[in-house]
Amino acid sequence: MRRWMKGCVAALCGLLMAGCWDRVEVNDLAIVIAFSIDKEANGEYRLSVQVPLVSNLGGPTGGGGGTSGDKTYYVDSATGKTLREANSVLQARMSRQLFYAHHRVIVIGEELARDGLSKVLDIVARFPENRLTAYLVLAKGKGINMLQAQPSFERFSGEAMRELIKKETIPVSVKDMAQMLSTPGVDAYLPYVTSVHSHPKGKSKEIQILGVAQFRGDRMVGVFDEEAAGGLRWFRRQFTPFATKVALTDRENVNVQFDKGKAEIKPVIKQGRIQFLINVYASATVIENLTNADLGRAANLTALERKLSMHITETVKKTLAQMRRQRTDTIGLGLVLARKYPREWRSQLRDDWNERLAQVEFHVQTKAEITNIGQTTENITKEDHDE
Repeated sequence: MRRWMKGCVAALCGLLMAGCWDRVEVNDLAIVIAFSIDKEANGEYRLSVQVPLVSNLGGPTGGGGGTSGDKTYYVDSATGKTLREANSVLQARMSRQLFYAHHRVIVIGEELARDGLSKVLDIVARFPENRLTAYLVLAKGKGINMLQAQPSFERFSGEAMRELIKKETIPVSVKDMAQMLSTPGVDAYLPYVTSVHSHPKGKSKEIQILGVAQFRGDRMVGVFDEEAAGGLRWFRRQFTPFATKVALTDRENVNVQFDKGKAEIKPVIKQGRIQFLINVYASATVIENLTNADLGRAANLTALERKLSMHITETVKKTLAQMRRQRTDTIGLGLVLARKYPREWRSQLRDDWNERLAQVEFHVQTKAEITNIGQTTENITKEDHDE
């Protein structure tokens, strides 16, 4: 019995020391950090990948879209009737195995977005290596152009897009997009970006946020510009601070940063008419005072808060007007309505909600508070001017 036990232990130790029989060396992988999907004129899909060139990452310079010299990443693409076919064509000329598990950003071309995203998102979500937490962005024009951009602050345009989306616009992940497309009462949206030359024009080509793209179903139908996109921020669960300019007079402006904010939506159905009472609450910090007003005085501070409230109200109204015009429920008014009036929603409103948006009435009120005016109460150049 004792000999039998010793034999079993020896066999188990041998198995543990055998190592990973199916391991894949890092040197055998082409790690994709971002990829884009475009729709070609012939109806085929173009899959483009951005892969770092590890041997060049330690060099003194960065950026680029080729394989020669000091370029730090490589961009390649292929077309196919399906994404899997395009991936197979791409892999056929790669000496390393394409590995998608570390990508952070997926770029969608504008033509594909206008044609519909359902088929594309199905395979993206179904493929085990794809990350549901990866950010989705919509490119003006071709998505591959975003991968070929050469930012100065980041080694890869994919990383530049990821950081810019988190700080300057409303981020949307693959999971978020799938939930919006499958939930009645809310329409999807995506950050809308392009690539531009740095100023003054130089070698770098930076990523720039243009606004937020509107969807009806799985198709892109319009774009919220920068101001209207700011109105969307108040309706998010987690508020992201952002800055804006407020006109205190016809010629004088104050720049403020919104630190906190939220919007409360109350639906009302009265005599068959649907109304939404929207109350916005905001707190802000003065970051630049371009006026001669002393903000330490209560009257001036009250006037600025009143102007700030009016500015927020007009921005939200602009957002709502574009939603009505395009018949897209970007902020999820239908979800709020369904919670309060579930019977009416199921029997009368759900099936043609987007069409009914054109007749919905909105009443917006805003209460804005300035919580910090900075270390000085007035423009510091005013005293110098008076002396």
